[in-house]
Amino acid sequence: MRFRHVPWLDIWAVVTTGLLLIAVAFPQQWTGTLMSARMHFAPAGRAFAQTPETPARLEWLGWQFFRLTSPGGKIILFNPSLNDPKAVFVNRESPLNLEQIDRVDLILISSGHADDQGMAAEISQKTGAPIITTFELANWLVVKGVASDKILRGEPGSRFDVGGIKVQVVNSVHGSGAPTLPGSLPSAVYGGPALGFIVTLETGLKIYHAGSTALTQDLKLYAQLYKPHVALLPIASGLMPDEAALAAEFLLTDNP
Repeated sequence: MRFRHVPWLDIWAVVTTGLLLIAVAFPQQWTGTLMSARMHFAPAGRAFAQTPETPARLEWLGWQFFRLTSPGGKIILFNPSLNDPKAVFVNRESPLNLEQIDRVDLILISSGHADDQGMAAEISQKTGAPIITTFELANWLVVKGVASDKILRGEPGSRFDVGGIKVQVVNSVHGSGAPTLPGSLPSAVYGGPALGFIVTLETGLKIYHAGSTALTQDLKLYAQLYKPHVALLPIASGLMPDEAALAAEFLLTDNP
């Protein structure tokens, strides 16, 4: 993995947002999780053909952008910020621009912030992929040209089933202002509550994307109730490294 010279805070975010904190903080538990979950972690690249026997594939594509390919071949994007000059937030660590996105089955947006919503609107318009996000941000996405029937409106506590991919929406301790056009007033619109997502694949594998959350006791509840196998935590976006290590510990509460 190569890194450009960027300010120190960005380095923390680029280096560590993509780490799977449970694996880093608790390698002994990680071995068992990896074997039972049948999950393949890979550098960025084109999505691979999948079969029901194929392990799930997870790619870190810079910042908080992950692409998850399920055993059944469903492609799920989390916070799809692209390395595209037309983006409000340009994810310079991503190998992908909008032209390179050709098929998507589901998009998850954790907040209205430019780095979280990324180019979700443009990707949905191009591929027809549905978006799961808040009621408030849904209205903003419609203004940006997303078809209203392509948005699944939710809030913490909502549950969705999209083609066999189950999504539990949970709370995230973060803001959610969506940027407006340059020079416009107000400079941001309210995007509703910030979200996290627990995605259950066809095989029962559960992946928790925490959005940009700060440290919260809610993580213990998610571990007890939903028992995710894999956690994606936002170091330097919402958590400092010491807090992220504690967050990983929280996520093992009653979650063997």
